[in-house]
Order: sequence, then structure tokens, then C-alpha cells
Amino acid sequence: MDRLLETIDSAGQSLKSPLRYTVAVTAMASSNKPSLIPLVVSHGQQALSETDFLAFVSAARESLLKMIATIGAPRAINATAALMDSVPQTIADQLPKHPGRSKDQYIYNDIRSRGESLWRAVYSKQAEKLEQKIGSWYPDLIEVIKTDLYGRLLSDCRIIDARSTELCTIAALVPIDVPAQLKSHVLGAGRLGATQEEIDAAHAVAQAITVCAQ
Repeated sequence: MDRLLETIDSAGQSLKSPLRYTVAVTAMASSNKPSLIPLVVSHGQQALSETDFLAFVSAARESLLKMIATIGAPRAINATAALMDSVPQTIADQLPKHPGRSKDQYIYNDIRSRGESLWRAVYSKQAEKLEQKIGSWYPDLIEVIKTDLYGRLLSDCRIIDARSTELCTIAALVPIDVPAQLKSHVLGAGRLGATQEEIDAAHAVAQAITVCAQ
């Protein structure tokens, strides 16, 4: 496992450390290997300052929540449990104790508009065509994707910005072998400001974890 941690650091060197370890935790959740997450937590605690370690834990929790859109709730729940069970109590005590997404903030039209904006930013010229295609299969599917997934989850940038969210999405997609979606989000990450080096690093970290998980 030391070799895996070395690979995460070397392959992910184009990503700042808190994001690098967040990407790794996301890939481990997607690979259905939550047992690996405490290794990253322990490694991060040694490698990062307390401020950066707290930022990593906060970002990792948020990424796992957002990736319900990609990997599903069961894996997100199991990974969040593995993450938080391995975080020192002194760090856990500094995290928010109340939900940031509450019913008071959920105004349907505003959330849908926010989701629409992110959808178009990720898919660019293909956005409308893709929306129509998915809607032709099942109108409720595109409505839920744009409003609940893109609107309420993915476009909430208070903890993880749009660029970092796309890099985490790449990490979530690599283990589940969905080439079309991976290609779309690689392009989307670039459109949202990620460099090619950052995209390659997220992919490489996720690929290393995918191989280790097999």
C-alpha cells in the first residue's frame, strides 16, 4: 500500500495536495474500496498542515456527496463512513454540524437555473442535443439530472468549485468504465478551467487505484 500512496503523490503531483487526496478518496469510493480510504487519511495527516488537512477532509466529504450523481448513494455512504471514522476527533469537531443544503435554500427555479448553467458549461455546444436525446428516452430523467444532480448537488461550489468537481468526477468515472461519460467530463473539466496536466493527473490517480482495487 505504500507503493499506492507513492503513486498517488507522483501521478497526482499536478494537483495541489488537498485536491489530490480528495481525488484519490473519490476513486476509492467509486472502486468500492472504502477500506483504502483510511490509508489516504493517515498519509494526508502526515503530509499536510492542519489547515490543509481540514480542507482535504471537508472537500472529500463534499466530493463523496456530489458523486452520488455518479457512483450512487451506497458507495458514497460507505466511503464517507470510512473517511470520517479515520479522521481525528479534533478535526471532525471543526467541521459543520448542520446541513448546508436545507429546505430554506431550495427554491426550485433557482436550483434548476443553476443546474442549467453548469450543464451548458460542461457540455457546451452538445448541451442542447444531449438534453433532447436524454429527454426523448424519459423526460423525468433529464429533469432530475439537471435540477437535482447538476442543480442541487454539482453546482453548489461553496466547498468544491466547478473545476475541482469535474476533476473528482473524472476520478469517479475511471473505475466504472464508462468511456463516453469520461470523455465528456474530461472535456468539461477543460472548459471549466482545469489544465491538461490536472486532468491527466486525476485520470492517472484514479487509474492506479482502479488497478489496485482489482
